[in-house]
Amino acid sequence: MKKLLLLITLIISTSTIFAYDFIHPMGGRAAAMGGSSVASQGLWALQNNPAGMANLEKMSLGLYYENRWLLPETAYKCGAFALPTKLGTLGLSFNQFGSSKYNENKIGLAYAKDFGRYLQIGLQLDYLLLKIGNDYGSFSAVTFELGLQSQVTDKLAIGTYIFNPVNFSFEQTLNHEKIPIVLRFGLAYKFTKDFVGQCEIEKDTEREGVSLRGGVEYEAFKSFYIRAGVQTNPGILSFGVGYAIRFAQINVAAQLHNELGASVQVGMIFNLGK
Repeated sequence: MKKLLLLITLIISTSTIFAYDFIHPMGGRAAAMGGSSVASQGLWALQNNPAGMANLEKMSLGLYYENRWLLPETAYKCGAFALPTKLGTLGLSFNQFGSSKYNENKIGLAYAKDFGRYLQIGLQLDYLLLKIGNDYGSFSAVTFELGLQSQVTDKLAIGTYIFNPVNFSFEQTLNHEKIPIVLRFGLAYKFTKDFVGQCEIEKDTEREGVSLRGGVEYEAFKSFYIRAGVQTNPGILSFGVGYAIRFAQINVAAQLHNELGASVQVGMIFNLGK
C-alpha cells in the first residue's frame, strides 16, 4: 500500500517525473522497436498516428496488454476496432493505464483517408477520463489528435503527428491541470524486402528535452519477425518477435528501463473481413 500511495503521489504531483501518459505507443510491434510508430501503418495506428490506418483493407479487431515494470498497478490495457469503407477508414479505440486506485482512460473515435500515394490523413477525437480512488473524484476532458503520412518512395515513408494541439486542460482540477501537447516526426525505410528500420523524435511539453526512438525488424522466415529497438529520455532497450497467419497476428515484446526495470507487452490483431 505504501508503494502504491507513493506511485500515485508521483503521478499526480510531479509531471517532470511522470506526465500524463494518454498516448503511450501501443502494439507489440511498436514496443519491440523502441516505441517508434509514427510512420507505421496498421490497426495500432489508431493509438500512434491515425493516418496509418488509411490503407487498411480488412475489418480488424486488436487487443493489447502491457505489464509496465511488472507491476499490476501500472498496467496498460487497450482495445481497437477499424472498419474500412469506400469513403475512408473508421476506427474506435479504448485504452486504460493504472488500477482502481488511480487510472487514466481514453476513448477515441477516428477517421482516416488515403488521398493517393503521397498523402494519408487521420483525425481522432478523444474523451479523456482521469479517476482517483478514495473519494478524490474523477476529471474529464475532450481533445483531438491529427496525423499525416506520405509514401515518398517504394522504400521510404514519413509520418508526423500532434496530440492536443490547442492545449486543453482538466478544468475540474484545482489548478486546471494542462494536458500535454505531444509532437512526433519520423520515418520508416525498407532496406530489403526482409529488413525494415524506423526512427522518430518526440517532444512532450510536460517533459524536458526530446525523446529519440528507433528500431529494426527482420523477417527471419515466412511471417515470423524478429525486432529490436532503443529509446532515450527515458533510456529503454527493447526486443520482441511476431508471427502472422491469414486471419491473425500476435506480437510479443519486452523492454528494459534504465532505472525502473523490465516491462512485457503482448498484442493480437484479428482480421475479421474478406
